[in-house]
Amino acid sequence: MSKGMYEYSQRQIELAFEEKNELYIEKETDYIFSKILTMLMTLCSDQLVGIKISNEEFKYTNEYLFSSKHKKNLVKWLDRVQSIQFPASDMDFGKLKVDFETWYYDLGGTSIEFIYHEDYLLKPMQAADMLGISKVTLNKYIKQGLECLNNGSQNKIPKHAVELMRDPVYSIRMQINYQKKKNLEQSPEDRMKEINEEITELQLKYGKKTYQEAFGTDESELDDPIDLYRWKDLVEEMDEILKIRGGAGGI
Repeated sequence: MSKGMYEYSQRQIELAFEEKNELYIEKETDYIFSKILTMLMTLCSDQLVGIKISNEEFKYTNEYLFSSKHKKNLVKWLDRVQSIQFPASDMDFGKLKVDFETWYYDLGGTSIEFIYHEDYLLKPMQAADMLGISKVTLNKYIKQGLECLNNGSQNKIPKHAVELMRDPVYSIRMQINYQKKKNLEQSPEDRMKEINEEITELQLKYGKKTYQEAFGTDESELDDPIDLYRWKDLVEEMDEILKIRGGAGGI
């Protein structure tokens, strides 16, 4: 993106939000989203074969469209388009992919699929060896949201997903996106059953009824906080489902 186009988009975003102009905000959103999509396909060709996105249009609500969160995201992505440099490491590509996926779901998207080159995919045992974990632990991570593709006869894991597991923040974001996708594909009842099963496994593992009892309050002292973050996310998701359905949570 040229400097002139970058500055023009900055002004348009500011003006659109000042005037609460729905048409202009949608226009800038679509423009920046398309730029990111093109950038991923063009500059990440070593990793990506393609990206499939649902044909359904985003169904913006005025509450979201005029929110400070949406404006912040537009400015952030505009800056990212201007400053990003390639070729990128697997970690950098993974972070970009996860952030874009998160924004897609925030915008109201329903289905996005990233298609990778075959030589960019790892066999489960390769991924486990790179992480220094057992196949059993790897399967647990896959169940929690480590990106994994079913390529017919065997599951495959993209290289960036292994790198992201070394980053506590992005490993959680990757898991959250996985759950968002699952939530769009299954009923609340089916999801509640899965949540209860996962929480029960954690309760049995740590011999405690709540994550507060199992981990305390000082997260900085934990060597591996993945189970804590996962447990907290499960409880929050359960509470949200119960709230929508008119029940009460709090495991």
